[in-house]
Amino acid sequence: MNSEAETIYERVAKLEDENALLRTEIDILKKAFRNKIARHEISMIKKGHDIDSIID
Repeated sequence: MNSEAETIYERVAKLEDENALLRTEIDILKKAFRNKIARHEISMIKKGHDIDSIID
């Protein structure tokens, strides 16, 4: 076997690292969208609109 060849274990480890990084990025985006929605809801309330929150 070629010593430069990537083993299945090394490939799985790399994919797990990529997966963890993507999950972190998704969490950051979710928080940003929640903040944006909250700011919009506050703006609507200040304007006197009755709203139902979609944030849980």
